Amino acid sequence: MQWFRDDVDSTLTAFFATRRRGCAGRRLAAVDRAEQLLRDCVEAVADAVLPPEARVLVEAERQFGADGAAARIASPETLLAVLPSYVADERWRPAHADERRAQVLAASALLRHLVAVLPPADRSETIHAAASAIEAAALRIRSDARLTP
Repeated sequence: MQWFRDDVDSTLTAFFATRRRGCAGRRLAAVDRAEQLLRDCVEAVADAVLPPEARVLVEAERQFGADGAAARIASPETLLAVLPSYVADERWRPAHADERRAQVLAASALLRHLVAVLPPADRSETIHAAASAIEAAALRIRSDARLTP
């Protein structure tokens, strides 16, 4: 089953629907939180990572509906540039350990899927930056777990 679509919004909708399968209770809440934080991150950092022509389209889209405008316009490839901020920036870091784990696991799975389904192109630097940020976030979680009794 291919979940890849033409924009960030449909890509994340399908991706997180798959992540929710079999989840309940706290695990489901953690996956929901991971998705919401990623969507918030996309909207916050879109202007910094999108090319100028896409930023113009996002601004026009915001005139019709500000909520989720960048996700409706940006291509799924944009997620590669957003993932480092998503796992590294304090604004998107959940307070609870189970939510942080769900966030890092989702980011890692999303990166693997994007690499597998995006059309071939030279994205090695962007992929490496995302993978490094995800690895650093995973190490931070392990370190925090050792510090907590």
